[in-house]
Amino acid sequence: MSTRSPHPLAKLVPLHRGDGDGGTRAEPLGEQGLIAACAAGDGAARARFFERYIDVVYRVVRRLRPGADHAVEDLVQATFLQAYAAAPRFRLGEPVRPWLLGIAANLTREHARREGRRIRAMGTLAAWWSSEPAASVDALDRQRLARLPEAMAELPHDLRAVLVLVDLEGQGGRDAAKILAIPEGTVWRRLYQARRRLRVALDTFAPAPAVVDPARRRR
Repeated sequence: MSTRSPHPLAKLVPLHRGDGDGGTRAEPLGEQGLIAACAAGDGAARARFFERYIDVVYRVVRRLRPGADHAVEDLVQATFLQAYAAAPRFRLGEPVRPWLLGIAANLTREHARREGRRIRAMGTLAAWWSSEPAASVDALDRQRLARLPEAMAELPHDLRAVLVLVDLEGQGGRDAAKILAIPEGTVWRRLYQARRRLRVALDTFAPAPAVVDPARRRR
């Protein structure tokens, strides 16, 4: 009978107090005993807990965040790390699986909210630098959006700071001024300069309009 190999993510989730390989082998624990051992910081128990629930957690997170493959593994790791931290507060006698999947769902929902805010902020920036009608912004600015991190990195730090705080993080002028320890008027002046420089930089990335052969146009 073959032994199941550890899940690849198991190497990335710290267990603490032992690695689960050395020492005396414990008898298999039920889910209540396992969560109690995890709460006590037993590394071997945490390894068994991970192996027991990794498949269902991974499946649920992947279904909750379709198309976000880059984030799935991070969310799965975060789920187990939060579960280990919360294990001492777990009410023994309650089912473990719904509790664990609740952690996964909450983390995934918060990630989706952050991602949504980021996408909306990027769309707002796209609208500023585009002179085209709103309906064509998405099609026109796909390449510019891909260049946005590079263009922002080229901004001076003081301009980039106000752009990030106000336009991407949604801070008001007064709050941004407090964070940066500058007058509020300076915030708005730098924001104007940052937007203008960003628009110019991104316009240079715009693809040249397609040239239609007059001969083909007459056909």
